[in-house]
Amino acid sequence: MERTVVMELLKNFRCYEYAAMNCGPEDGAMPLVISERKRNLNMWDRSRYNRIVAFVRGAVDHCLSDEQRTIITRRYLNRNPQTFFQIALDMRMDRGKVSKLHNEAIHKLSIALEPLSEDETEITPFHHMWKEKIPS
Repeated sequence: MERTVVMELLKNFRCYEYAAMNCGPEDGAMPLVISERKRNLNMWDRSRYNRIVAFVRGAVDHCLSDEQRTIITRRYLNRNPQTFFQIALDMRMDRGKVSKLHNEAIHKLSIALEPLSEDETEITPFHHMWKEKIPS
């Protein structure tokens, strides 16, 4: 999987996780959030969101070293993402070392996330709903 796609998946992870929680229960009852997109008339995107969340979480937890996992988590998965400089200060490393570990982690994740097909990752994340509207 391409590096840019991996970074987009990581940036949007919290949105995917939220969507997976709110696309509705397995029993087919009405979801809390009505999805704008269905794969077909009887199936919500729930399975796709859950697959993305499971793959990303699993890849981060199982494929990365502790330092790499910390950097990826702080950079992308936390509620308030940090810059490389902030991460470097917290981890008592120089920024170059953090950047190198980040690049290695993205490479490992690109291998681990390869089974996610392009069709599965073709979901609009929810964060567009909170973007500030610019008056025309």
